[in-house]
Amino acid sequence: MRKSFVTLSLTALTIAVLAGNGASAYAKVLETFTDACSGDVVVKVPYADAPPLDSHDIVLARSESMCRLVESSPPTFSGVCQHNPQQNSDWTATIPYSSIQNGDRRFRWFCGQTAERARCKTGTKRVHFRLGPGRDFQTECLD
Repeated sequence: MRKSFVTLSLTALTIAVLAGNGASAYAKVLETFTDACSGDVVVKVPYADAPPLDSHDIVLARSESMCRLVESSPPTFSGVCQHNPQQNSDWTATIPYSSIQNGDRRFRWFCGQTAERARCKTGTKRVHFRLGPGRDFQTECLD
């Protein structure tokens, strides 16, 4: 009985870890790129040119007020908060690239109120994001 409980617990833990970051254990990283932004980052879901926050947007928070929105219970917005500007934040949940790209495969993100665009390589099926040290905003494009 004890051995089967341990096996079951390890299996459940493995599934929980894989589901927790939204990535498959078999996901291949096609590219990782870094942009500069010293403020809060909002990835528009779906692609939109308007800066106001929408309930589907992904927030990568540096400011205390935006961190509260991401970390509230339940959270107001999905995303991550960077508590230490010298370290990487956690990755956001992995989402389908098709949910954020426009007709030319670009996605819209905002650095504060400044509109930016980026594009993953052809073949990208999923993406996730994190804040890096200093001013880094990182995107990982997955197959």
